[in-house]
Amino acid sequence: TGQVSPFPAMSKTEQPTHGSQVLLRQPEGRPDRVEELRLLKRTFLIMCVAFSLNHATVTTPFVYSSSVLQHSVGYIGNAILNFGTMLTSLFVAPYVCTSLGSKGGMLVGMTLYAVYVACSAVAASNCGHFGEDTNGHRICKESTTAQWGTFVVGSIIGGLGAGILWLSEGAFFAATSEVLAEVENKPAPTLTAELAGRFAIVYLVFEVLAKLGATGLSKAGMSFPAIFFIYAGLAVAAAVVFCFAKPVVSTKPGPTPSLCGKVTAAVSLWPDVKIWLLAFTNLTFGFAAAFMNGYVNATFTSKQLGTGTVGTLASVTALVAAGGSFAFAMLPSKLLAVFLGSVCFFGIALICLIDRAGAIELEHWGWGLVVLYILQG
Repeated sequence: TGQVSPFPAMSKTEQPTHGSQVLLRQPEGRPDRVEELRLLKRTFLIMCVAFSLNHATVTTPFVYSSSVLQHSVGYIGNAILNFGTMLTSLFVAPYVCTSLGSKGGMLVGMTLYAVYVACSAVAASNCGHFGEDTNGHRICKESTTAQWGTFVVGSIIGGLGAGILWLSEGAFFAATSEVLAEVENKPAPTLTAELAGRFAIVYLVFEVLAKLGATGLSKAGMSFPAIFFIYAGLAVAAAVVFCFAKPVVSTKPGPTPSLCGKVTAAVSLWPDVKIWLLAFTNLTFGFAAAFMNGYVNATFTSKQLGTGTVGTLASVTALVAAGGSFAFAMLPSKLLAVFLGSVCFFGIALICLIDRAGAIELEHWGWGLVVLYILQG
């Protein structure tokens, strides 16, 4: 066929399928195809663990930023990171991924993520003045130039890393799914759904562990700058682990996109009504995540339960998401998942609107705030 395998060429052997063995006629002197399957699965596992650990170390200071830093610094830094991710995904990430390959792109993104976490640690250690909120919890009342500078620069770097990492991970995942489907002789959509479910479980398990770990270290008396420095080290370790993954190359590589070509391709999708309908889901998720990580964490959770508890409740969100991903991955259609997710996001908004109307008082909910985190999950 002229297609190039991402691993060394194979010999004639048996290819495992669903409970059967199919004899594959391959040229003599080539490695066993079972070995190719084993390497592919090992590579996918390394990718899942390394990516999930690296990303979990980043989302931890992200959710804590509006509570640990002076709140304006946290808000603006997080906005810069998200906006930078969007621009990078469109204008920078495709060229990095094309030039360095999906594995190289992921390594660049992981490295930039580690720098972001280190900058968060430096910013957290440069509070101008600490004070107490109305409940006696210690918070950063005044920022410094160093805090602003390090967190803003770190957020720019984090946005670059996020855009590059997520696009490269998508390319790596797609290539792995494509090659595995060919090796296992399975329909590509079926295998992709299976791998997506496995990836989601690993990803969210690390999210839970990272948030609980931050809470535990905080309760043990460790400062948040020290916690963030530890997480920066873990982010670097994850990148090192990923170096041991084999590169996976798609058997159907697309053309290298130009800047105008990407913009034109994006605009060409606009007439499809599904793009606009799905856009509301993306906008809602993005707004809800920013609302929970910023406003709810800083205004209600940290003030009532303490800053260290933010990680515990964030882990509840990840835990619920992990269970939901596992359950919904088995459904033939994802329409039910989209509908239920939309209802949950509406529930968060409705509860907060009722609070603003004075019918309920979220500032006195205490651990009842977990309802909002469950809905977010």
